[in-house]
Amino acid sequence: MTPEQNLLIMKWQFAATILMGLDYFISDSFREKANAYIKTYFQGMQERIDADVIQAFSEFKGKLFHVLISLIQIAVGVGFFVLSRYIDENAIWLLIGTLLIAVFFIIAGFNFAFSAVFDFLTKLGIAAPFRFLTTFLVGSPKGPIAAIGFICLIFSFYLRYSYNGI
Repeated sequence: MTPEQNLLIMKWQFAATILMGLDYFISDSFREKANAYIKTYFQGMQERIDADVIQAFSEFKGKLFHVLISLIQIAVGVGFFVLSRYIDENAIWLLIGTLLIAVFFIIAGFNFAFSAVFDFLTKLGIAAPFRFLTTFLVGSPKGPIAAIGFICLIFSFYLRYSYNGI
C-alpha cells in the first residue's frame, strides 16, 4: 500500500473512532438531541425514497400494457422465424422478407420492453441500497451517530482489503 492509501484508511478509522466514541464523551441530553436530529433527517430521506419507489411502481404499472404488447410482438417475430423454416428454398425473396419482418418484430418488442423494465429496475436499484442504509441508521440501537461511525469503520476495512488485493 502507498502512504496515501494508508492515510486515507487512517482518516476513515479516525472518523469511525470519533463517531462511535461520542457515546462516552458527550452528555446524554446532547447525544439524544443530536441522534434525534439525525434520525429525523434520515426518516425524511426514507420518506422521499419510499415516494420514489411508489412512483416507479405506478409508472411501471402504466407501461405494463405496452410491455404485454411488446411480448406479443416478440412472439409474432418468433412465429415468423418458425414460419421461415417452411418456406421453399426457391422462394429466396420470400424467405428474406419473412426473416426481416421477424427481426423487426423481435427488435421492436425487445426495445420497448427492455426500456420499460430497465427504467423500473434502475430506479429500484438506486433506491434499495439507500433504503437499506437509512433503515440501518434509523433503527440502530446506539443511535445514528454510532451507526455512521460503524459504516466508516466498515468502509475502512473495505479499503484496506481492496488496497492489499486480498
